[in-house]
Amino acid sequence: MQDRRHFIAKTAAAFAGIQILPRSVFGANEKLNIAFVGAGGKGWHAVQSLLENPMVNYVAFADVDEPRAAQSRQAKPDVPFHSDFRKMLDQHGKNIDGVIISTPDQTHHYNAKWCMNAGKHVYLEKPLTHNIAEARDLMALEKTSRLACQMGNQGHSGGGILMLEAWAKAGILGDVTDAHAWAGPIWSVADERPPEQPVPAGLDWNQWIGPAAMVPHSSRYLPAVWRAWFEFGCGTLGDWACHNMDAPYAVWGLDCPSRVEIESTGPKKLSFPDTVRVTFTFPTSSTGKEFKIHWYHGKGHAFTRPAELEASRALADGGTFIRGSKSAVLMGTHAGIPRIIPEVKMQELASSLPKVDLKRSNHWDNWLLAIKGQEKPRSNFAYGGRLTETMHFANIALHVNRNLTIDPATRSIVGDAEAAALMNGPNVRQGWTF
Repeated sequence: MQDRRHFIAKTAAAFAGIQILPRSVFGANEKLNIAFVGAGGKGWHAVQSLLENPMVNYVAFADVDEPRAAQSRQAKPDVPFHSDFRKMLDQHGKNIDGVIISTPDQTHHYNAKWCMNAGKHVYLEKPLTHNIAEARDLMALEKTSRLACQMGNQGHSGGGILMLEAWAKAGILGDVTDAHAWAGPIWSVADERPPEQPVPAGLDWNQWIGPAAMVPHSSRYLPAVWRAWFEFGCGTLGDWACHNMDAPYAVWGLDCPSRVEIESTGPKKLSFPDTVRVTFTFPTSSTGKEFKIHWYHGKGHAFTRPAELEASRALADGGTFIRGSKSAVLMGTHAGIPRIIPEVKMQELASSLPKVDLKRSNHWDNWLLAIKGQEKPRSNFAYGGRLTETMHFANIALHVNRNLTIDPATRSIVGDAEAAALMNGPNVRQGWTF
């Protein structure tokens, strides 16, 4: 089976330069050979999540920060390790079916496209890419390659969206025209370049920077703090919107907004505002009506506690709230299981709520089964890319510090050349183009 799969893969590589593994060649009980690009931090979480998964065989690790990958290497000491994922693919590519990418946002597009061009199925952490043009490029490549691709907004495979959708269709909420989403952790730093520090042993700083413009190394960029820097991350919206806006975006069939309106503590050149309120207006929804999603983060623009929530219950640091004409629903982060509030009303309606079967594959298994051809990726790049685009429109508005008008038909910013240029992101550093 293994040799047959590799023969088919090599044959397919002759066509369009893309190596496609036909899903029909995987047996029901056959393990998939998975490699990890990013084995520390979020990558370590991915490695941990699949340690007991009977569908997974670990093939290789790649991480530009060798010390950060120590836990993964200790957990799987026999798995080959590389600091350069491209060398990993060169040496082990014929044995790799899929790749899980857990790297900083500015490298998402480059890493994913390189792996997809090599015919590898890809699981890519959210947000899908660092800018809108990159998202559209990966969406197009997914379509032509027919690879199984999944964006890592794990709640999309949870039961929360299934239950909310069932309640909405059954009329439990009544008419719904807007939703609210928020997050507590704030990714914002002082708008000044930190002083240079020596590159620590085991860190390939050139590769960590990737396609972004080179800057001197500083511990104020990593680990994790890169999310707060405009050239590397996507701020709080990038970290949380693909989780907490996911449920209403999916359930009400939203696509491209026509208007993005902002309030914030003001623009930053190198980072993101400390506190933010964004209103996305979508011209149509599954109800045929205009729909709005309101986003909040930071104390200055915090989500206001719903009147329906009992005084004895704390409001979580992040989540989703939807108030319909009949009922109000509160959800936790990552499209968590919805709960009608107040609780007394939840109890009153309990017997009339539609029954929802919540037993299904989790987000990891959904992707693995999609590689085998047994399921379809729930947050494929076609969906994850659109959700990521929506988040990016907000970050563009915050960067230029003004509201945006968008043409949903062309998915382009209207009447603002500076903002429209940001859809393409910065110029790619020499040596990092395809």
